[in-house]
Amino acid sequence: MDVEVQLRDLTDSGDLAELVSLFRLVWGTTETAVPLEVLRALSDTGGMVLGAFAGTRLVGGAVGFRAVDDPVHLHSHVVGVHPDWRRRGIGIAVKHHQRTWCLDRGISYLSWTFDPLLRRNALLNISRLGAVGVAYLVDHYGPLDDVYNAGVPTDRVWVRWDLSGGRLPASSSIRSVTVLDSDQHGRPCRSERATVGPVRLRLPEIVAAEHTLTWRGALRSVMAPRLNTGYRWTGMSDDGWCVLEPPSTMRTSEAR
Repeated sequence: MDVEVQLRDLTDSGDLAELVSLFRLVWGTTETAVPLEVLRALSDTGGMVLGAFAGTRLVGGAVGFRAVDDPVHLHSHVVGVHPDWRRRGIGIAVKHHQRTWCLDRGISYLSWTFDPLLRRNALLNISRLGAVGVAYLVDHYGPLDDVYNAGVPTDRVWVRWDLSGGRLPASSSIRSVTVLDSDQHGRPCRSERATVGPVRLRLPEIVAAEHTLTWRGALRSVMAPRLNTGYRWTGMSDDGWCVLEPPSTMRTSEAR
């Protein structure tokens, strides 16, 4: 990280209001990811409401809540970093602070969702943190009107991060069958080869607007049915290769 930030719980009403404004800025919308009254309630009842500060300036934040039916599970609903402070290590600092926050409270795993077409987020989640993709959710949040999601189905991958650590991400060179690649024009190119073992698929670094729906359809056809029938997304390379493994090749702790 090339900037020093301090992370802390937000309880003051002014800080909570500032976090609402930050989320509006991050997503470029007049709406907010979490309303002020919800942040207030979460802060009052032991939920996760975190702020990342560079000096006195709020540059990032995270909001999460405990699962009702599983006391060792916390769901991270949203993490955001100020546009002027991105790519400076703040996002991963927030994730590691979330891990510490959870372990201090007896919480052993963290979940969240992310757009699988955002390759940089896939690298952070799967490769750097060692989380595992466990489900593909079609249009999970319905229509949204922010700068990232307007006019696009909100497909997401659900990931689970075992906070005890110890999982090494699968290598993109693992013996696997390629089921999806990108052609020279940036469009998805699917393979119809049937396979029951590990598979790999490539995500483009940048998805051109005119190809977004085509890529959504491609991932729905090759990633969704596998994740939703027991495969797990366990590897991600810098050049965009994802590895999906069937349960038979994974340890029990990785296949949950």
